Amino acid sequence: MWKYKCKSQFFILLGSFVVGVLLTVIMFSTTSSVMLLEILPEEMLGFIKNNFVLTCVSGGLGIAGIVNVVLISQLLMPLNQWVPIMIFMLLFIAPSYVFMISTMLVVPMMIVDLYGWLSLRSNTSRQVKMSKISDDKEFVRVYQIHHKLLPEYEGLAKECRKNVTTASLVYSLGVVAIFCVLLFIENIILLVLLLLFFMIAFNALLRFRSQQFIPITRLLYEQCDPEACASAIIYYSTRRSGKVRLTQRALLAQCLIYMNDPDLAQDILITFPKKDPASTLTYWSLMGYIDYMLKDEDALDRAYEEASKVRMNFGPTGVMIRSNELSGIKNKINLMNGDFNTCKQYYLQEVKSKPFPFQQVDACYYIALISFVEEEYKVAQMYFQKVVDHGNKMYFVQNAKTYLDKIDSMDLADDEL
Repeated sequence: MWKYKCKSQFFILLGSFVVGVLLTVIMFSTTSSVMLLEILPEEMLGFIKNNFVLTCVSGGLGIAGIVNVVLISQLLMPLNQWVPIMIFMLLFIAPSYVFMISTMLVVPMMIVDLYGWLSLRSNTSRQVKMSKISDDKEFVRVYQIHHKLLPEYEGLAKECRKNVTTASLVYSLGVVAIFCVLLFIENIILLVLLLLFFMIAFNALLRFRSQQFIPITRLLYEQCDPEACASAIIYYSTRRSGKVRLTQRALLAQCLIYMNDPDLAQDILITFPKKDPASTLTYWSLMGYIDYMLKDEDALDRAYEEASKVRMNFGPTGVMIRSNELSGIKNKINLMNGDFNTCKQYYLQEVKSKPFPFQQVDACYYIALISFVEEEYKVAQMYFQKVVDHGNKMYFVQNAKTYLDKIDSMDLADDEL
């Protein structure tokens, strides 16, 4: 999963190195400056003048080293809930050693990031060629062949994108503010406290930005309208120039699942970024559902095996999330193997525990289907009716209506006898 972060980390380190070089050039290009003469010893000014390129490189590495502290912290924090506290303690107790080690790791980090980015790109390109969908724009074209793109959700998508863009701009200004703090604040304790403040502020801003997508998510989760949700995601991902860069791939895959299009859902997950344990678990959970719909038993077993390897280091919450996702994949295996009694109990519990309507409709549909196969027609009729009443545009609704017609015909036949 680390490879999905390599591209952004590489360019962040490269950009910070360039910024550091430029700042060094600005500071030391005029060695006759009165300020520099007052601050630096004459021998050091002489060394800088004779080794100006080396000085600029050192300045670039210094800024990149500071940024590298943040990047390494982001990589380590998911490993354990105590890691953030340990990082803050190290920054407070021995900041100079932390920055020195981080600076030494800049070049190795860039090499590793470059390798991870290129190897991931090569692997993804092979999978994309196998799926015959070359890019996101081609995916949208294929989507429009299979389904309708609803224009009434374009306004909602643009409003969400506007809010996200604003939050991203504020985030960028915060990064600039961090560089200013690093340049002008000399007190180490104050510097560490300000960095801690910025880290907390950035986390709050990222949460705010993610919340701006909730109106689109509700189209599926609360209104059970996967077609509307998928349309909004596509409009959100389409720029004025016509360029398409699809986001929210997991949500889009869910929409396609509930539109009964597992093949296209599988294609959209080819480039799904498995950046952390949570996203990796989401990926294999969705693939498990898709594999069940495609009746691919071997792939379904592999999805369960890969999901079992994921470790969620978020305390009891992480354990619960992992357990729920694994139970969902295992249930699909049981369903494929015909263990209907176990599956029915699972879905009955899902109806009680799941908070969103689309999840309850999903559970009701499979309860009804199992009941129909077991010839419990009254139970099947009750749950199929719930699917019809609450399923809105989910493909389950049309199937449920067909089964209800069959049950009604059985009832009529019994009455005639």
